[in-house]
Formats: sequence, C-alpha cells, structure tokens
Amino acid sequence: MFRDILKENLQKRLLLGFLVATCLTGVVATFVGIQIINNNTMDAAQRKVQQDINTAKLIYGYNVERLVFQIRSFSLRFGLGDAISYGNMLPLEEMKMLAGKRSEESGVDEVDNWVEIDMLSLVDEKGKVIYRAYNPEVTGDHFSWDPVVKRCIEKKTSVSSTELIPVELIQRENPSLSRRLGLTIIDTPQSVAVGEKQLSEGMVLRAACPVFDAKGTFKGALVGGVLLNKNYSMVDKIKDTVFRYENSENLDMGFATIFQGGVRISTNVATGNSSTRAIGTLVSNEVYQKVFKEGQDWFGRAFVVNDWYLSSYVPIYNLENRIIGMLCVGILEAKYKAMRLYTMWIFLGITSLGMIVAFIISFRMGHTIIDRIRILKQATQTIATGDLDYRLPCSKSSDFGMLDEAFNDMVTSLRDRDERLKKALNQLTQTERLVSLGKMAAGVAHEMNNPLGGILLYSNLVLEDLPEGSSSQDNMRKIIYQTNRCKEIVQNLLDFARTPSGEMITLDINEVLRTSLSLVKDQTMFRRIDIETDYSDGLPEVHGDRSRLEQVFLNLFINASDSMPEGGQLTVTTKLISRFPSTMDEGTEVERICLLASPHTIKITIADTGKGIDKSYLPHIFEPFFTTKDPGHGTGLGLSIVYGIVRKHDGFVDVESEPGKGTTFFIFLPAKGKEDGA
Repeated sequence: MFRDILKENLQKRLLLGFLVATCLTGVVATFVGIQIINNNTMDAAQRKVQQDINTAKLIYGYNVERLVFQIRSFSLRFGLGDAISYGNMLPLEEMKMLAGKRSEESGVDEVDNWVEIDMLSLVDEKGKVIYRAYNPEVTGDHFSWDPVVKRCIEKKTSVSSTELIPVELIQRENPSLSRRLGLTIIDTPQSVAVGEKQLSEGMVLRAACPVFDAKGTFKGALVGGVLLNKNYSMVDKIKDTVFRYENSENLDMGFATIFQGGVRISTNVATGNSSTRAIGTLVSNEVYQKVFKEGQDWFGRAFVVNDWYLSSYVPIYNLENRIIGMLCVGILEAKYKAMRLYTMWIFLGITSLGMIVAFIISFRMGHTIIDRIRILKQATQTIATGDLDYRLPCSKSSDFGMLDEAFNDMVTSLRDRDERLKKALNQLTQTERLVSLGKMAAGVAHEMNNPLGGILLYSNLVLEDLPEGSSSQDNMRKIIYQTNRCKEIVQNLLDFARTPSGEMITLDINEVLRTSLSLVKDQTMFRRIDIETDYSDGLPEVHGDRSRLEQVFLNLFINASDSMPEGGQLTVTTKLISRFPSTMDEGTEVERICLLASPHTIKITIADTGKGIDKSYLPHIFEPFFTTKDPGHGTGLGLSIVYGIVRKHDGFVDVESEPGKGTTFFIFLPAKGKEDGA
C-alpha cells in the first residue's frame, strides 16, 4: 500500500501528508488535553477536599475551645470556690439553668453562642463529686477514671480533650443521654470487621477547669462534657460552612462525619431514605487501616453509604495521644465527573474544528506549493542546459518572493563559482607542473650528482699532471669551474624538491615562553584568565626547534583556557634544577630528572585552576586519541604531540591534577653548557 502511495503524484502525496499530520496532531492534542483535564480536575478536587478538612478541623477545635471557655465562665461567674467551702448549692442550680435546654426533636442547643453541655459536675480537690447538674441525687463517687479531671487537679489548669467514656458512666452523669447511646453497628462487605454489634462507649468532648475561692485557694474543678454520639450540631455546622447548601442532582454536595473508632456516630450522610442519617455504618477497611491503625491522613475516592465521594479523613486523638476516632469530609464525585465531561466535550469540539480548518488551509497551501515547484522545475531544466544568465521573475503577489530571490542568487553564485573554478583549474595545473618539475628535478639531480662528482675528481687529477703555464691547464680550470657551477645547480634542484625541516638551535627558554604567551594572552578565551609568570634569571640555554617548542607551549596554554571557561589563573614558572642531591630541594624532582641524560635540567611549570582531571585518567592522557573533552571539542592528539616533541628534545613531561583544584604540567629540558657537578 505504501509503495502505491509513493507512486502517486506529488500533489496527492502532499495532500495525504497534510491529512496524516493533521489527524496525528489532533489525536495527540486530544490525548494530552484529556490527560491535562483529568489531572487538573483531580488536583482541583484534592485541593478543595484538603481545604474542607482543614476547615472541619478548625470548627472541631473551635467547639472544644468554646466548651473550655464556657466551663471557665461558669466557674468564675457563680463563685463555685466559695460554694464548695460553705456547701451552698444555690449557685449550682442557677448554673444548670444557664447551661441550656435540649430540644427533644432536634437534639441541638437552642441557647445562642453556647455549647450545649450534656454533662456538668463539680468535684473537690481530690476528685470527689460534690454536685451533678443532670443527676443531683448521685454524688460522692470519684472521677479517678477521667484523665482530663486528673490532669486538671494535678496541674491546676484548664484541660480539654476528646475521650471515650463507658456507657454506664455517661448515664450516671446524665440519664437522659441513654437514648443516644448504645448505637447498633450496621456492617457492610467493604467495611472494617467489628466484633461487637453495639457500642459500649460514648465519644465525649471533655473539659475541666480549676475552681478557686476568694483567697485563691484551690478547691476543686468544674467538669463538663458534650456527647458526640447522635449530636449533629457540629457536623451540620461544618457542612453549612464548607458547602453552603450546595447540591447536585438533588443530592447534597458534601458531607461531614465523626467516627468513633470505625463507626459513624455523627454525620449528615443520608441512607436510601434521605431523611435518615447513616448512623452506625462502618468505614471501609482501607481507610480504617490507614487512619485508625497507622495514624495517617487519607485522601481518595471512596464509596460512602450509597454514592461515590472524594473524601479526606484525619485521626482524632485523646489526651493520652491515642487514636479514638476520625473526622471526615467528602465532596460528591458526580459534580466533578460532570464538569470533567463537559470540559472534554468542549475541548474535543474545538480540536475537531481546528483540524478541519487546518486541513483546508493545508490543502490550499499544497496546491500553491505544487504550482511553484513546477515553475522551479522548468527553471532548473533551463539552468541544466548551461544558460547561467536565466533569472526567475520575482512574484510580488505571492509569498514565494524570497524563494525566487534565493534561486536567482544561487544562479549568480553558480556563474561566479564557474568562473572561479576555471581560474582555480589554471592555478592547479600550474601547481601540478611545479610538483612534477620538483619530482623530475630530484630524479635528474640524483642522476647527475654522481657523474659530476666523477668529472670533478678526474679534472682535478688531470690538472695536477699538466705543466705550469700550459694553456691546457687554464682550460682544465675552466672545466672544473663550470663543473662546480653544475653541482650548485643540482643542489638547488635538490633543495627545491626536498621538504623543509626545522633547525635545532640554542634557545633562551624564557624568551620562547614570552613569545608564546604574547600570541594568546590578548585572545577572547584568555580575557577572564589572570596570567602570572615567574621566570628564573640566568638560565642556561637549551638546544631545540623554536617553532616546535612554541607549539608545545601554545597547546598547553589553550588546554588550560579550555578548562577554565568561567575564568581562573594561569601560572607559568621556570627553574634550574640539578640531579645532585646537594642542590635539590625536593626528592621527587631527582626521580623525574634522572630520566634525562643531562645532570642539569630546566623545569618549566604550567599550572591552571581549572576543573582538573580525574586520577583514573592521568595514566592515559598522553595516549593518542585519548581526550576528556566533550565530543567535537578535541581529537585527543594534542598532548600526545606535546609528549613526542618534548621527547625529541631529549626532555620529559609529567602532569599532576585533582578534580576541582586544577592541573599542573611539568616539562623538563636538558640544559646546554653546564658542567657536571657544577
């Protein structure tokens, strides 16, 4: 099929290519867009649930603080310290009336700005009950079982917490609370396994405040509590604050729940009958293990009673920092699903419309491109015939004016290049003639050198045998003179054909270094590099090839600049050292210069503060083609050439480096003109 497609004309292939590109772009954009929509929707939902659970925690904490404030207010307002001292119970009766009455229908506090207190007791300094507001006939027992009261008496300060209290003790505090206790547990397949079928404890917001008499003597404590079981004021307050009566498809937008262990004891989640709250139902085993057993917050998608919610659960701790329950809020998932689906449909519609428009534009552009290609094809055929003066007329009405101009520039460039090639061909021919002449001259010179040598030899012998003053002697001298001229001509031919080589001369190494530095120090790569030099005075000369030594130093300077792209310091020093221990400062230098034949050596140090070389690379850096530079930034031949040149000068090169601390190269060259033992 692909072969058949490739056989079609260019216009059909362009059309097919535009169609495939448009469809692929649309598919990829759709896939990526859907992923982004899903992620953004879930992120928004997660942030909303996190904000909701934080608000719920604030409301829960506010209720605890309000309970403490109310108990402390009662303690100060009614002079309970003096009441304990003199046994006057009248203030306690007035306090009971102010605590508020419960509505039997709703179970919600009807006194504004007060927490409905379900349990209110006054104890002495030893924890003995003096008065129970809701069960005044029962007194004399101790609150040794209550950790909140015990800590309040010990610390003589207000203490509050959420505690689990056995049902019989709650009933002793307030017999009317019996109808809210002993919840029946409703099990489900996904819920946590619970052994009992009814709760034997109640979950209570507990607060105790110390009581002092007029003289400031500690007399006891006022203890209050709010039973959370079937108390809907807090969860409804959370729901009203967070979700503001929102709903989706006749379902509440969100809910709040308080768990005792894994059992719902207060919630606004409804069962199948919307008027019935799902009290007694259990949390899922996954959430129970994460929050109640491991003590971690949980966020995720959860099936709550009869629908899917995005929920967040946090643990509730008692005074001893033991997890006794959970606080939960959730948002109906259906709303976010609808929002996500609506956004996806809009995105798909926009993408589809964009694909159609893009295909129409692409089709039109493809047709225009084919027309211009036909014009260019005709122009190239004309150029192929050798007509380099042909020009395309620039079209001002189309977007191909730049292409026409580029084509005309190309033709002009071809014509100019054709002319340059003709000139280059002539130069190349001349060069080849010179090369051929050089080769021929070398051959002729070698062939003529020996006969000319023989002619000179025999001419001198004949000259010696001729008598003085003879005319033949003058002729023979002319023969010898002309023969020497021939040898000079042959030598010139050999010099012409021979490859030139460097001259080994005596050199001042300090001068060579100064010359090499002057070639690079003003270049861009050295502008952020500080160059320090320390040349020893009176150094002996070395025997070497100046150009080759400059090549060595330039190579090392450039390597140093490459290792310091952000700038640094380049230090160049020279020093005369000797093999003899009496003149040596460092034992390591003896080992190095013993590799040289000369007893006296000039040490050249080139150090940088660059990135350094890893120790594992050091044994290999002088190997050909080994490099630590990035690909395309070095061939790996520079240091091997440096090593070869130094060795040709009977010298030695070594290196020390540490990553991050720079690299130091040492070059040792034999000194010229020093006597052994000097």
